[in-house]
Amino acid sequence: MKVLWKMKTKDKDKELQILEANQVDTDWRKNAEWRRANSSWLRYSRVIALKVLHRLDEIQMSQRRLAKELKCSPQYVSKLLKGNANMTLETIANLEKVLEIDLVKSSLAHIKRYETSLTDTEPIQQIAEPNAQYRSARKK
Repeated sequence: MKVLWKMKTKDKDKELQILEANQVDTDWRKNAEWRRANSSWLRYSRVIALKVLHRLDEIQMSQRRLAKELKCSPQYVSKLLKGNANMTLETIANLEKVLEIDLVKSSLAHIKRYETSLTDTEPIQQIAEPNAQYRSARKK
């Protein structure tokens, strides 16, 4: 690629015309703005997707089989596992049932771990086990 600032003015203008004529219209800005606007739930979606992928590996279940168990299309499962799907509570509950894992508590704890210092574990415990505080008070 030629360096435009070293070129003569005529060449610069010609090069800029060529670049503008061959410019590819991308949606990167629109996509970035969408990700920023939806970052709060996208964080959860990505964590859940990673936990589901890890569980699929553990139990050696394919995405196709997961789709059959969930009674949905393989394309929908693929969308879920990309971490960009706004999952309903029903979908999350079905995933938990089929994969026999707890996605909600573990995802909340996972995300909270990044928002809280690693030495301060009490907020994590409160999220992961909301009744832990009640149980510890009863023991005393």
